[in-house]
Amino acid sequence: MATVTTIDVTTKYGSADFPTNVNDFLGLIEPIAVQNIRAVKSSNRISNGFYEYEVANGRVIEEAIIKMAERQNFVRSGAPNLAPKDPTLAVRYFNNWQDGQYQTTTRVSEIRKIIANKGTGTEEVVAGIIDSLTQGEAYDDYKAMAGIIADEGVGFDASTVMFNDKHPKNMKGVLYCLREMYNALKATNTVGIDDTVSFKQATPVEDIRIAISESVLNLIDVVELANIFNLSKEELFGTLVIVPYDVDFPQKVLVYDRKALGRGTFLYEYSQDYIGKGLYTNHYLTVDRIYLYNELYKCLALDVSEAVADAKDDVLEDNVYYTVTNTLTHAETESTVAKVLSGKGFEALYTASTGYTLTGATVSVTMGGSDITASAYDDGKVTIGSVTGNIVVTITAVSA
Repeated sequence: MATVTTIDVTTKYGSADFPTNVNDFLGLIEPIAVQNIRAVKSSNRISNGFYEYEVANGRVIEEAIIKMAERQNFVRSGAPNLAPKDPTLAVRYFNNWQDGQYQTTTRVSEIRKIIANKGTGTEEVVAGIIDSLTQGEAYDDYKAMAGIIADEGVGFDASTVMFNDKHPKNMKGVLYCLREMYNALKATNTVGIDDTVSFKQATPVEDIRIAISESVLNLIDVVELANIFNLSKEELFGTLVIVPYDVDFPQKVLVYDRKALGRGTFLYEYSQDYIGKGLYTNHYLTVDRIYLYNELYKCLALDVSEAVADAKDDVLEDNVYYTVTNTLTHAETESTVAKVLSGKGFEALYTASTGYTLTGATVSVTMGGSDITASAYDDGKVTIGSVTGNIVVTITAVSA
């Protein structure tokens, strides 16, 4: 909530305080010209990487796969074997549901008090407040999905099961490994599934997903990535599950059958209570969901941290900073700059203390040990266009 204070002019960065500007000629407070009240937006850009379960009844999800039929000897003569040959199944059960409720309150009469004649209207503010429910839930939904992808226990380590305990040392190696992992999913084999399940299977191409963070993808040529899978860029982006920038997300990639990662929704319901006595409405969004990893379907994980570090070394270098040291006698400065990035400029204004003057003062400005006073100092101001060394400003003011 804004605090009413007297501010003549806000800075270009704005202010959290309301400026009570008095008109120069009429002596009245100047009103709000334009008012925008917006809700914070969230997005879940990785939902297409999860198999969706719509649950109407019950609380247990059962996933089962049927082993392919195996070849039997063909008996051309004699009595045929009519004994049953029941299919072999592997089963997983899930019931780790997570419920939660989001709440917000709207007070229409109070909103009307703060709405200006220009800009956002009452209905828009109410809609924005109610929308904050779904935005909050969408963010938590995304974090839960990203958490599944990031989990160390999700996916079988491709460096072990495919590459003989080797990992990619550069981005070219990452592309090679991604192609091999993609092909392993397409082919009929047991790569990337639980060792207790000996069922060979092939993942349909339309179900293959590649989960990768934006930070890793930014180091890969997208056209080259599409080419290694024999896909167009449009087809590739239908396969990629791109995790938005997140400093906490591990540098790993997943190549997996979409059915290996799942999200189930048992309840997603909006409700409200109107409190007539207080003239406000409580709004609720109640959600009951499950997030799961199914080891019956292929899922391969690969640590690419070394390759990422190698690629970053090719395009980034460490920042170099130089210090600013002020040695002032009977002088002062409001500058709080203690260090400057190499190549950036530096400016500072210096003034004499009360009873002293800079006229006739002893002034010295050095950069990297070299005296640059003549070019950097003028009438109490130090200006350096490009900093290339540590700066030392020494000023001794004289009596006025």
